[in-house]
Amino acid sequence: MARPRTPKETVGQRLRRLRLERGLSQRQLAAPGVSYAYISRIEADARRPSVKALRKLALKLGVSPDELETGSPLRDADRRELRLAEAELALRLDEEPSGPEESLRAVAEEALENGDTAGARRARIALGLAAERRGDAEEAVALLDEALGGGDVPAAARPEAYAALVRAQAASGQNELADELARRTLGEAGDPRSRIATLRALATEAADGDRQEALEFARRALALLDVTEEERELASLRAR
Repeated sequence: MARPRTPKETVGQRLRRLRLERGLSQRQLAAPGVSYAYISRIEADARRPSVKALRKLALKLGVSPDELETGSPLRDADRRELRLAEAELALRLDEEPSGPEESLRAVAEEALENGDTAGARRARIALGLAAERRGDAEEAVALLDEALGGGDVPAAARPEAYAALVRAQAASGQNELADELARRTLGEAGDPRSRIATLRALATEAADGDRQEALEFARRALALLDVTEEERELASLRAR
């Protein structure tokens, strides 16, 4: 005789179970764009959550969006990496900055507690990039300098992080450090666009003082940009 099949848990049932397991009310689980009334409709299986809603709810429940949607669990390390990737994507796609940064801080702390130094470093670099992008140069310098380990991470591995650190140092008045770091890492960085961004930052920083030096940095940035665009055009022609 066939064994009766266990009814599959719906997204709404799973959301309600996870919420209750964490001792949260629907109002406590609510987030910008995801009201408690919306959550109530999801739990009643009267509404299918959007991808954005799944992401926000999963973040507050401490699970991956995939686990919330499908019920498929992930290992702690995989779940942590997925949360990190989700937060990095949210930052790069210009979503609400407070949510992703809050998630990155939680991931960094959790990674350190579990001996995942690579994950913690990656989270701190992302936080540093976010701080530099919103104009908090001092916080960006502190985060990036610590995460990059004073040069332990090769510039070729994270050129965008070194470029952001140079810009943040210059913006916070640490001109000599910015100049030294740029000269030391410029040749190591493998990404031409990151080198161009670094040269541009140096030209801007030098413009208030040595205009000849600023002009030289600007010329090098333009020359590198020309070469990069020519190589891209040649590659496009070869592909035809």
